Amino acid sequence: MFDKHLNDAQPRCYIVLDIESAVIDRAGHRRYQAMERWTGEPDDPKSRRGHKPEEDSLKTPRWPFQTIVAVSAMILFEHSQGSIDVSRFETFAAPDLDERGIVLGLYQLLSELPEHAEIVTWGGAWHDLPLLKNCTLRHGLSLPRGRAWMAWSGEGKANHLDLCRILGAGSKMKPTHMSEYAASLNIPAKITAPPFAVAGLIKAGDFESVVEVVEGDVITTALILARWRKLLDPRARCDVAEDRILRQVEELMGTRRYIPALRAHRKMLRQRLILEAANDSDPVEAERPVAAQPTPSSEELPKVVGE
Repeated sequence: MFDKHLNDAQPRCYIVLDIESAVIDRAGHRRYQAMERWTGEPDDPKSRRGHKPEEDSLKTPRWPFQTIVAVSAMILFEHSQGSIDVSRFETFAAPDLDERGIVLGLYQLLSELPEHAEIVTWGGAWHDLPLLKNCTLRHGLSLPRGRAWMAWSGEGKANHLDLCRILGAGSKMKPTHMSEYAASLNIPAKITAPPFAVAGLIKAGDFESVVEVVEGDVITTALILARWRKLLDPRARCDVAEDRILRQVEELMGTRRYIPALRAHRKMLRQRLILEAANDSDPVEAERPVAAQPTPSSEELPKVVGE
């Protein structure tokens, strides 16, 4: 695979994708309860014994009953010399679009990209892609050109890089949270709102904040992808790729509330690069260990929604 990656005549194209969803319409879940003859009484034997209410599918709607309220996609193109650029960063979201419109917007974007473009997610094989397929079925839609593999799975030889799966141990370990993995690499994550706040933001109709959450997750996934590329290609400079992605996101999304935190992180990266370059030119300084620079403190970050 290493040699194949280096010898590819066509540089890779990545579609970094994330979805936000919530249970908005409970009609489908009520149909399920009726099918199961569930009465809702505390002693109803059809409830899942031993399960907490949030784990009992008869009491708490699971993912098939969720409505997609926002989808964000960042398009990245590799260059033959190993660098990478953001070509597009688009978000389709409520209240401007309903669920059908959101998915159609995404599918139109996918149809405009090369068929070899690889979808990149964090946990998307278990969350994002099943949600997309469920929504596609509900609205009587078809998958976009070149994405027929999505009808079967998001794993195996499909054009899908689920970073949660490939950087972990597949399904043999409990999945790692994206923010958990990002923190281990000193990559910013969950800048504008914590994960537990998203459902409340959707319920409150604060879709501006929801959009910033879904875009923030795409940015974090893209930065993790920039690190992953180094595993395959020695030409790939993680620090340079990260700086380029952050600079181009700032140019495209300059008014978003997550930009100050990303700008501070980029400044820290550049200071480290300057220090490393100075050490490389001074053999005495090069022998001294360089202390790791932390992600900007909470005082430097914008106010977190939901706190």
